[in-house]
Amino acid sequence: MEYYGHPKEVVGVIVKLIGQGTLRYNGADNYTQIIRSLTSMIDVVNVETGKIMSGESLLSYAKRIRAGELPEYE
Repeated sequence: MEYYGHPKEVVGVIVKLIGQGTLRYNGADNYTQIIRSLTSMIDVVNVETGKIMSGESLLSYAKRIRAGELPEYE
């Protein structure tokens, strides 16, 4: 499966769902494991570059969103 869009937006949604407690991995809010598991099933394609985003890049966005560095995606 592929998701075509802006990676920060999709990561923002994932972070929100985890924060709300509606997205879990084996009952835990493990951001790293959840994002790695999702990226093993879904390729996130950056519409601006046409490239598939790595799981590590998406994790970096998640960390920045959680730290408040990207408030527009919180």
